[in-house]
Amino acid sequence: MRNIARFLLLALALAPAAVAQEATLTIEAGNILGPVNPLLYGLNTARWDESLFPSSFDRMLLTCDRDAIAKVKASGITNLKYPGGNDADSYIWSSPDNNRAEMETDEYLAFCREVGAEPFVTVNFNQSPELAAAWVRHCNTGRGPRVQYWEVGDEQWGWWAKGHSTPEEYAAKYVRFVKAMKEADPTIKVATNVFLGVHPERWTERVLAAAGEYVDMLTVTFYPQQWGKENDDTLLASTATYRDQFLRLRADVERAVGKEKAGQILFVNVGYNSVNHSPGPQTLQMVNAVWVADMLGTMAAAKTDIACYWALHNAFPPRKGDYGYLSSEGRNTPSYTYHVFPLYRHMFGDTLVASTSTDPRVKVYAARSGRRLAAILINTSATAAKKVSVHIGQFHPAATVHAVLLDSTHLNMPLPDLRTDDRTLRVEVPPYAILALQMVAHDSVPPPANIARDARVTASSHSVIGPAFGPASANDGELATRWNSAAWTKSDGKEEQWLMLSWNEPRTISAVRIRWGETSARTYRLEVSDDGIIWKTIREVSRGAGGAEEHTVKTAPARHLRMYGLEGTGGRSTISAYSIREIEVYDRALTVPE
Repeated sequence: MRNIARFLLLALALAPAAVAQEATLTIEAGNILGPVNPLLYGLNTARWDESLFPSSFDRMLLTCDRDAIAKVKASGITNLKYPGGNDADSYIWSSPDNNRAEMETDEYLAFCREVGAEPFVTVNFNQSPELAAAWVRHCNTGRGPRVQYWEVGDEQWGWWAKGHSTPEEYAAKYVRFVKAMKEADPTIKVATNVFLGVHPERWTERVLAAAGEYVDMLTVTFYPQQWGKENDDTLLASTATYRDQFLRLRADVERAVGKEKAGQILFVNVGYNSVNHSPGPQTLQMVNAVWVADMLGTMAAAKTDIACYWALHNAFPPRKGDYGYLSSEGRNTPSYTYHVFPLYRHMFGDTLVASTSTDPRVKVYAARSGRRLAAILINTSATAAKKVSVHIGQFHPAATVHAVLLDSTHLNMPLPDLRTDDRTLRVEVPPYAILALQMVAHDSVPPPANIARDARVTASSHSVIGPAFGPASANDGELATRWNSAAWTKSDGKEEQWLMLSWNEPRTISAVRIRWGETSARTYRLEVSDDGIIWKTIREVSRGAGGAEEHTVKTAPARHLRMYGLEGTGGRSTISAYSIREIEVYDRALTVPE
């Protein structure tokens, strides 16, 4: 892969259609701009999406779309908005007439729990406040994750909205909703949706004048292009429009309710994508991902607290477009935009710092997390690769820099580690591409690497009375699974069994941690081998205590490591003599003493 990456960068540099142009980026890591709210990485999901839970709640585990759920979880989404745009003002959450193939409340909460996302619900403005309060009680008194964030109505400032009225009429009803919902749970936060930009009825100002003291959150939406008139340059220029309108909204709110109250309000972009209706081909192109990457950086810089991309599934075949994070036909193919979110979630920091670019076509956003500094470089040019010189101030990075590339042919591909030269890094960013960089301070001590995760695992035996007791369960990173040796041997633990890790190349082993299961080894050896035949003992244990045992060892590189159990703790009340939830192997000593 290293050779492929080098060839890629060289080819991009030489290709006539991608003539590199110089840009200078400056990162001032000591100039702190503020925190990056993790809830910025949210996604809308709709109750009418019949693919996620296509049957009734009592059959949820049998029929749910596990592939879609797993892909959402893997992408790092932090909040899920429900029940879906303007449809929220038609949806009656408790109606017995609801389509059982659609996603109902308890299925939605289960979805949030599984992916680790914060729930966020819009209530029907056209129903009673008492129905909304009942929804709050249903969500927040059960076993599911509590719903802290609520919104009253969707885009009620728009003439098309079901229930649209004057700002004062809306505000009066909003207050009744807030009172009823907070009587059910006084800890929740309730939002009103306002217009981003200049509204002909001065909607925001009038609603805040009538109901400002009851507003915990302000939600907006941002769809910058008129459908049928999409243009890449127009789309890419719209992030500046969002920034200007959002900052103006913040100033307007402070004038309307005062600085103290404005500082308590959360500002939320509750729905955004590239076009306002009937998505076309642009939504499936790399330019949409480039725009979303720029939007995430822009929203962080503008101090947007929460954001929700539209939407998980939402294809529109008539125009051959798709708003969807994942494709809707059943294959759940990730869009280019999908890959932007794990890039930010896994690479970006939690504290935004100042950064600038001399080339308007190259955007840069930088953030710190402790002794780590990350930068997202975005080339918004469709044709020109950009040679970039990154100057890093107030932070002394280590010599090597981790880099990941996202473009139309490389979906978050790790590149060979780059190198800094006196706090300067020189890279090339392909056309319509996002390059994520991650640096650590030069005097940082990286944590030991658990090389067991790279190993193949075999064992002398394993229990077959359950599906998750095989040897692979001992290095899958899940403490809920485990390797169990053969079951019901009735040896009272007096039997020999082994678990072996094997690597393709010799690995240096400096420390071993064994997290035992319900049984463990009283007496065992840790052994290494180059060929799996001749073994050398590196540690003998005669009084194993179970739990988590750590051993620091001194050994030359080896291709195989095994725990050779001589006697286990199995007895009449246990099934297997040996049980390991996780075995971890480190290439240097652990900081925790043995």
